[in-house]
Amino acid sequence: MNTNYIKSTLAKEANAKLSEIIPVEKLILGYQERFNIDISAYFEGINEINIYECEQTKYRFYYPFGIDGDGKFYEHLQKFDWYYMPWKWEHEKTVQLLNGNEKILEVGSGGLDFVERLSNDGFEITGLEINEESIIKAKNLGLNVLNETVQDHAKSNYKKYDLVCSFQVLEHITEVNSFIKAQIDCLKPGGKLIICVPNNDSFIKLSNEVMLNYPPHHMGLWNKESLSSLSDLFNLKVDKVFFEPLQEYHLDWYINSNIREKINKNTLKRIVFNKLKIKKLYTYFVKKFSKKIHGHSILMVYTKI
Repeated sequence: MNTNYIKSTLAKEANAKLSEIIPVEKLILGYQERFNIDISAYFEGINEINIYECEQTKYRFYYPFGIDGDGKFYEHLQKFDWYYMPWKWEHEKTVQLLNGNEKILEVGSGGLDFVERLSNDGFEITGLEINEESIIKAKNLGLNVLNETVQDHAKSNYKKYDLVCSFQVLEHITEVNSFIKAQIDCLKPGGKLIICVPNNDSFIKLSNEVMLNYPPHHMGLWNKESLSSLSDLFNLKVDKVFFEPLQEYHLDWYINSNIREKINKNTLKRIVFNKLKIKKLYTYFVKKFSKKIHGHSILMVYTKI
């Protein structure tokens, strides 16, 4: 039986309203077909997954809780070369914002590329990671990466860092309030918090068949509005917002999603589009103006007040 309202996981005093219901069978079949992963164990006794929207912040999250992937799930995904890309847009954008003398904490160091690059460049940087394979690799590389949560790290590292950053991590977290608060606790007053997540106002919202935006991979759906709301909930000021330009490796995803959702679902548009063979022309213009098209991710920079 579905409940229309539950408490928000972000704004603790706010309600969240039921906005969408997803059959678990769809997720199980999707992950099996695309990644050869059996996720049925994460949904034992569950037939439906709900999406709730926080009425105060507009943050959307999946329910019930406790359906997020474990280490075994992520070890399977790591087998795909594209899962941990070595140096991404958000890494480069963050480096461009640095003065050169910051003490840095990266929450969720993943493939270790960011913490390794900055460590080699002379920064005092600490990484946090719960993936055991990454911890072993970090130790072999001589990197300061700790196997602990940011909530635990904050207890003994209060107001220690000039910059705390997380890249493609927050969308995996269920208990987002304590996760964000712990990052802020680690910051010095005037320090910077950088969060980069998939932008669910971009073309990815057209891709209902992209399984990795569902549990057990993602537990929350962020956009500019919900990220901006953090300034009202915590002692933060929004400094800058950056939208990732459409990347070349996402071109086919972008083009196919738009054709499927904006053209093929309309009979007249589909007939005209196919008859006039417009796809080549459409593809040409998408490539030409890709730097002006909002791509996969959004990066928000905050200052701790």
